[in-house]
Amino acid sequence: MTKERSTGLRTDIEGLRALAIGLVLVYHASTKLLPGGFIGVDIFFVISGFLITGLLVREAEATGKVSLSRFYARRAKRLLPVSAIVLVAAAIVTVTLLPISQRKVFGFDIVGAALYVVNWVFAGRAVDYAAQDAGASPVLHYWSLAVEEQFYIVWPLILLVVVALTKHKSRLVRPAMAVGLAVVVIPSLAWSAILANRQDPSDFFVTTTRLWELGIGGLLAIAVPLLTRIPRALANAIALAGAAAVAFAAITFHDTLPWPGLWALVPVLGTAAMIGGGVAAAKGPVGTVLSWRPLVWIGGLSYSLYLWHWVVLLAGREGFGLTGAKWGLVLVTAALIPAWIGHKLVENPVRFSAALSKNSGMALAVGAAATLVGVVAGLLVAVSAPRPTVTNSDATFGEQPLGAMALGAVPSESALGWAQDSYDVLWPDPSAVSADTPSYVSKDCFTQPTEADLKPCDFGDLDSAVHVLAVGDSKLAQYYDALDFVGKANGWHLTMYAKGSCPFSAATRFRDGEVWKVCTEWNDALLAEILAVAPDAVITTQGANTGILPQNGAAGAESREDGVAGLVEVWSALQSADVPVFALLDNPRAPTGYDPYTCLVDNADNATACAFERVRGIENSGAPAQVAAAALVEGATVVDLTDYLCPQQVCAPVIGNVIVYRDGTHITNTYAKSLGPVLAQRLAAAGAASNVAVPAVPAVPAVP
Repeated sequence: MTKERSTGLRTDIEGLRALAIGLVLVYHASTKLLPGGFIGVDIFFVISGFLITGLLVREAEATGKVSLSRFYARRAKRLLPVSAIVLVAAAIVTVTLLPISQRKVFGFDIVGAALYVVNWVFAGRAVDYAAQDAGASPVLHYWSLAVEEQFYIVWPLILLVVVALTKHKSRLVRPAMAVGLAVVVIPSLAWSAILANRQDPSDFFVTTTRLWELGIGGLLAIAVPLLTRIPRALANAIALAGAAAVAFAAITFHDTLPWPGLWALVPVLGTAAMIGGGVAAAKGPVGTVLSWRPLVWIGGLSYSLYLWHWVVLLAGREGFGLTGAKWGLVLVTAALIPAWIGHKLVENPVRFSAALSKNSGMALAVGAAATLVGVVAGLLVAVSAPRPTVTNSDATFGEQPLGAMALGAVPSESALGWAQDSYDVLWPDPSAVSADTPSYVSKDCFTQPTEADLKPCDFGDLDSAVHVLAVGDSKLAQYYDALDFVGKANGWHLTMYAKGSCPFSAATRFRDGEVWKVCTEWNDALLAEILAVAPDAVITTQGANTGILPQNGAAGAESREDGVAGLVEVWSALQSADVPVFALLDNPRAPTGYDPYTCLVDNADNATACAFERVRGIENSGAPAQVAAAALVEGATVVDLTDYLCPQQVCAPVIGNVIVYRDGTHITNTYAKSLGPVLAQRLAAAGAASNVAVPAVPAVPAVP
């Protein structure tokens, strides 16, 4: 057998680390500069799998065993101390520069990062429609570190089994390890492809779709004795082909690709080719370029630089308004300063400490202490959000109507519809406004954006023979409790079918540049279900037309015409079946980035700053398309609540002491419930319940 190449430092791999971190930094500085720069993380995964597995393989062959304590001690002293320092920095940035409304969320993100499970936190948030407006986390980049550490919890345990099975048969260690890795790689790659095909956003973060990338690096390490036999010329060609594949992916790939999935094979196998080619031809063209001293130096800093760059970038952007590609490049370059300091003063001294190298227990204790520092920092952030000075108890209001009911019968004539400088009483608690969601969220009756299943939710008067369906996206679902009131008042048995981001429409919708298959499937199944049920009426609403493309348009374009045509098609189908349609107009849409909590807290004495223009809010909503479609379908009737949502030319953030919006798109559940009697009256006026008595809207109350 040809002797395996020296286990000393491979300068070409250090240069490859530099390439990976460079791709990530440029991509984060501005996606326009290098649209495929996100593949840098995939390169890191392959490198890590190769180096760590190589260490374990050599230990197993040399000693006939794998020391878990020594392995985890090496990982702890290498990774955790500098990680803890960056987590403390992220906590400081969160408290001093980022929106107050995000503190609790980001604080627990920091805890998740310290415990290396934050990728699952982000995966859950990616498919949680109620969390759609969460901002960029200061530890967003820690997801990849979490994936690696979870892999290295499982992989050594598998190796222990392999070593036990091949005891006294060292020649079988590598083949057995290859089989063990294949058992991980093949299912992981298949699952990644399945989730990518489903357009599931959690695909990017979950460990199960990333294990194969680390596993490819591991298989490469196992195959080193075979790779050394490759002729030099062929090895150079392989490395060059790998470099070309990585360059192609970095330049041409974009973040709308379902990722990782099968597309990730390009940079992953390209990286493997570069590493594998370097085994047999260390001084080939690729290895020579990657061994350039400045690249090797940056490669040595890559871990610390990766940790610091996102925190520095976020602080500059969010705290000081340093936006744009040029500032992005300046900020990620500036991250070299804390990265170098951390590398010299923390990372290397701890990593190469003689005392810690000799005593695995001490090294693990240092790692545990570092983890505890990160956890405490995150918890302190989570509990640091200032409590609002206003009260919100029911007793505070006495007999005065809340929310929409406080506007009386003619909303435009009520002073409560105007934005005010300050509010003595707010409901819900401003710090909990984003969580003021409909009660359906506690039930399995809302189809998430990644799903296609119909999930009926029955409410209202369940004993009634009058059956009304409420269908649409989250804009329909936000009225769940108001409609429950209407159903009980009118004697209707209501059934809701709602899917996040997917309105009831025949228009083809796109997601991340691809046809959104599950939305189409859901709509097809929903229309068939409605026609089969033949309800007494259908109530529907929707958000704006985002994601609907003209027939020959490019990804990213929006077409109101196609949106109208999609509504007309399904509403006409219901008309033909004698099912009346009541189109509840979409609420005005607040400006992008609208955060009621932060705005109201930061402008406690100038809350008028939290208002927005009514005309623009309506134009940016789904209402114009609904009005246009209703004019083309005889059996469709518009039900308009806009005067109770925005009575004046500017939409007030608070009406009748109730915060109107929980984010830039959806209204709070408290305000939605206050619309119940109004909605019942408007539906009655539209003919949906002409013979049913509904609660009266009170007269305009006295304005204090």
